[in-house]
Amino acid sequence: MNRTMTMSPLQQTMAALRIALAEIQNKEQQLDSMINQFRVQIRRLPRQVIYGNTPLDVSLSAMGEIEERLADALVTRRRLLAIKKTAREELEALERIKQVDEARRSLAVLQQRMRVSGEDAATLEEVRRLEQFIAEHSKRAEWAITASYQERQQAG
Repeated sequence: MNRTMTMSPLQQTMAALRIALAEIQNKEQQLDSMINQFRVQIRRLPRQVIYGNTPLDVSLSAMGEIEERLADALVTRRRLLAIKKTAREELEALERIKQVDEARRSLAVLQQRMRVSGEDAATLEEVRRLEQFIAEHSKRAEWAITASYQERQQAG
């Protein structure tokens, strides 16, 4: 039987978030590199003036431009980290939902097996473990989703 593997909407969303997080990580590295470069340039310019390689006015102007670029890069990085935090939180919530769904499927299989072949101690223990897992992680996913939703409502 050759079935094509299709992704559920949950899996598609999780994949999209992982791609977004990779892009965010790349952008963060670029910004970190720029920030370091600007800081090095600001440290070097005064020496250029002292040793007569650059006129004072040119150096002051260049320092001002670099400081503006540095400030802009720092603000952009702060914004990017806020987006990254939100994306990670969303991905974690979706991963919890996926785990709960998988646990529910396993629980259904076990319950069906118990109806067909009867109960045994190991199966009952696994059923209890899955029920506890589902209850605990469903609540955590609900909190994560609710907190995220409330934050979006307060911000908007």
